[in-house]
Amino acid sequence: MFNLTSLLSGHKKNVTPNNVVGIDFGSSSIKVVELEKRKDLVVLKTYGEIQLGPYADSELGKPVKLDEKKKTQALTDVINESGVSAESGLLSMPLSSSFVTIMSMTAKPEEDIGPRVRVEARKYIPIPLADVTLDWTELPPLGNVPDNVREILVVAVQNDPYSEMTSVMQSVQKFVQPAESELFSAVRALSKPKDRAVAILDLGAETSKMYIIHQGMLRKIHRVRIGGSQATDRIMELTGLSHEAAENAKRNFSPDMENSLDIKKAVISTFERPLQEFKRVLTQNEMKVGEKVERVILTGGSASFGEMVPFSGYMLDRTVERANAFSKVAYPAFMESRLQEIAPSFTVALGGALRSFEN
Repeated sequence: MFNLTSLLSGHKKNVTPNNVVGIDFGSSSIKVVELEKRKDLVVLKTYGEIQLGPYADSELGKPVKLDEKKKTQALTDVINESGVSAESGLLSMPLSSSFVTIMSMTAKPEEDIGPRVRVEARKYIPIPLADVTLDWTELPPLGNVPDNVREILVVAVQNDPYSEMTSVMQSVQKFVQPAESELFSAVRALSKPKDRAVAILDLGAETSKMYIIHQGMLRKIHRVRIGGSQATDRIMELTGLSHEAAENAKRNFSPDMENSLDIKKAVISTFERPLQEFKRVLTQNEMKVGEKVERVILTGGSASFGEMVPFSGYMLDRTVERANAFSKVAYPAFMESRLQEIAPSFTVALGGALRSFEN
């Protein structure tokens, strides 16, 4: 699977460490998952999350922009509070700091397209190429594609955000693994070897994203700038609750709580548009490649909302499952219920940590 190992490469250890922490630095919180290799098992050692709002003197659950010093403080705090001891870690870069696209090029099968990729990529990347680090890989043919059409997965990460996050990691003084885009961490965490076609819907705080995967390769990405923070705002409008109370009501929703109908209405209505767009893109993709998407997986913080899975299934007119990346690792049986509850929020962090243990 293409995961930007060559793009954002650092000095990777020659020996796979026994303990690795995956780090997901989102817009409203930072999450960590530490995994440990014990013989043939990959075991969950610890995990943790810290909300970023307080570091910006903002409210719980609100997307914020922190300076480098505050980011370092937040990362240090979540590491200390969750008891992370790994000396090696992987940072999953937010999709907001990168450009990911699949572009088509007309070229003979034997032609070396390398020199042309950067030229063509300029048409898709809205900032100067000097300001990004670019990597690409050619995708195998899919569907009824003419022999002279070749599809390229292009990923460009903005240099400034990457340099800042590298500095943050160095400040912690023990994380040396290369970074990768969050979408590849999510794909690793949720895909299975037997999957032919999978769609991952990531309902984040600021943005809802859909990744369509065919035989382990990203073939389509679609983003809608609507997320959980807008749902919280709508809860406030309908109920008169404070921001913190509205955020807590969304996170801990149950049908018997006060204002439950308004809370459900606020969250569900927020995600109508993203789900409508995802259905359209899914249908177009299936018609193009002549293959139906077998699994639709819901992840991200808003996937934990109690009514989101059935509502998504209704909107997409297909079966939808809730993400549980923890199913790929071992853990004590008494943790089962809690891990299933929080699993959608920790997909990216867990997927990042898993990279070191790939065969």
